[in-house]
Amino acid sequence: MDCLQSFNFTIANQSNYTTGFNYWQIGTQHFWLFEKASASGDSFNMRGYKNINVFGIEINGDVYSSALPVGVSVIPQNWNFAFEIVGQNSTSVGNVVVSSNFGMIEQPNNPYFILSKYQKSIYFNSPIQSAKEVNVKNFYCDGIANESILSAQIGYVVNVTIYYKYEGE
Repeated sequence: MDCLQSFNFTIANQSNYTTGFNYWQIGTQHFWLFEKASASGDSFNMRGYKNINVFGIEINGDVYSSALPVGVSVIPQNWNFAFEIVGQNSTSVGNVVVSSNFGMIEQPNNPYFILSKYQKSIYFNSPIQSAKEVNVKNFYCDGIANESILSAQIGYVVNVTIYYKYEGE
């Protein structure tokens, strides 16, 4: 990330989630998942007199559960956040030919990325140009050992770092 500038913002929340919470049991083992999707999403709007080209996005942080309120704690195992960068991919180096096997999608504008516990960053050799905002579109989490079949106490604190250059530099 040589010669790039960066800015950070943090997304954080702790709630007792009921909507989007699913639970199942196999024998004596308890499993759960939670997904919160947003059509609009929370946004970080970029301001300034120049447009920016985004070269990468990185997250650091964790998802957790607390013991309070009693009876709704869980053990998170996997989690991810989906980010949309409102901008334009640079000149295309190819195109997608759609088949019935995988459903590949070409994203020339406003690319969408999923960063997770195990994939915490993505970098681009060719930047996303004229970026105007970063939207957090989705939060997914799953795990084991839920105390309730109706809800889960889930919290997260995740720092998001965007690496960029001003257009024309």
